[in-house]
Amino acid sequence: MHKKEYKNDTDALLNMAEGDINAYRFLFDHHFSDLCNFLLIYLHSRELSEEIALEIYTYIWEKRETLHVNTTFKSFLFSSAKNKAISLYRKEQKNKFTSLETEESEIYQISSAQHVMENKELRQIIEAAISKLPEKSRQVYQMAWEDNLSHKEIAMQLGMSPKTVENHVGIALRRLRELLKPYYEQIFLIWLLYFFID
Repeated sequence: MHKKEYKNDTDALLNMAEGDINAYRFLFDHHFSDLCNFLLIYLHSRELSEEIALEIYTYIWEKRETLHVNTTFKSFLFSSAKNKAISLYRKEQKNKFTSLETEESEIYQISSAQHVMENKELRQIIEAAISKLPEKSRQVYQMAWEDNLSHKEIAMQLGMSPKTVENHVGIALRRLRELLKPYYEQIFLIWLLYFFID
């Protein structure tokens, strides 16, 4: 049987809503790897990242008829992943979050200037780590996370195979985890604080 081609994610979402399993597979094949890599930054476990990514895709299929995606599908996936990561972090750090909740009023009284300063300092730390990546891996990483391009789009622009792009993403993530390990908790907690304020 002829396999239908989909113009883009929006087209696939519309077809999936009508029960088209191939449209679902299209969305899975195009974004599952990126979703796992995004989760890996925060969960530090390939197995757990894949498990959570599968949960998100299972939810998408189960809610296909009523699912509303108001942004790009990739942004929708990453937002869902962020929510899952926060939920897991809250469960694993229950005592810390109990303390945070008790002092919630104090946390929200931190001045805007201090928020900006902390965010700026963290960004400088992250940018310094990114600058230490191998040149090609750094280029691929920036195209994927800053320009929000898929592996296929990056491969086309750089004239390499999607597999090579995936390898460079893997190199970048492993190196960044090593370089940013001392700052994981600080980065995550401030990111979490901004998430709740927004």
